[in-house]
Amino acid sequence: MKIFRDPITQFVLIGLLLVGLNHFWNAWQGEQGRTIVVGAAEIDRLEKIWAGTAGRVPTGEDRQQIIDQYVQEEALVREAERLGLGDGDTIIRRRLAQKMDFLIDGEATADDPAAAELERWFETQRERFAAPEMRSFIHIYFSPERHGSRIDAAAEAALARLRAGADWKTLGDPFIQKRSYAAVPEREVARLFGPEFATAIFRLGKGGWSDPIGSAFGLHLVRIEAIDQAAQAQFAPIRAEVLAAWQEEQRAEAKRTALDRLIGKYHVVVEKVE
Repeated sequence: MKIFRDPITQFVLIGLLLVGLNHFWNAWQGEQGRTIVVGAAEIDRLEKIWAGTAGRVPTGEDRQQIIDQYVQEEALVREAERLGLGDGDTIIRRRLAQKMDFLIDGEATADDPAAAELERWFETQRERFAAPEMRSFIHIYFSPERHGSRIDAAAEAALARLRAGADWKTLGDPFIQKRSYAAVPEREVARLFGPEFATAIFRLGKGGWSDPIGSAFGLHLVRIEAIDQAAQAQFAPIRAEVLAAWQEEQRAEAKRTALDRLIGKYHVVVEKVE
């Protein structure tokens, strides 16, 4: 027919066809967006989370409640997204980022290494597994709240009494923590009393009362009761610990690689701040 050979008619028909296809495509997309599929893998994941919280395997009734709750949550989330309720919401952005981070973290795995490979890695990390030097000590505490500007004089007076044979337990002020510590590494002493105190007592020899030493709490007189020297780690007795550390390092590296690959999909533009 001549009418279909007319260019204008052909243009109009093609336009109508495209409009029709677009309408059906949007309708199909909308229908897809209105379909909530609760797959077997998702049910299994939800049941494991539920069991971990409840401490038992879910029954058939529990499973239905789990599914109903998931469907309700999914419907609410989709409607919120349709209405744009999450746009620009920092909390939602952070939660989504955390979920992706957990997803990537779960996919970052590490197989067991060959025995020789693990032992070679241990040799490069031997210091990491060494037993640190530890000190056992007692101390007498002097409170700045109680003594004020005379705290140094109070500590010196107590030190003189100790050297004259006084019982250390009768001297000083009440302390919020312990007055004696057994086999404590320097990092733990630093956590409890502050780094300067820890450095000072790890320079002391065994026996005899120290001069006053400052801490985050006040002043202390310290006596070292025992010194446990640092010890080199041996592979065989701590193989399980070494393997766990190796696997953790491998998972961390796999996660860094996955994140770099993900970020590499995007073109990042950082605008200059005036």
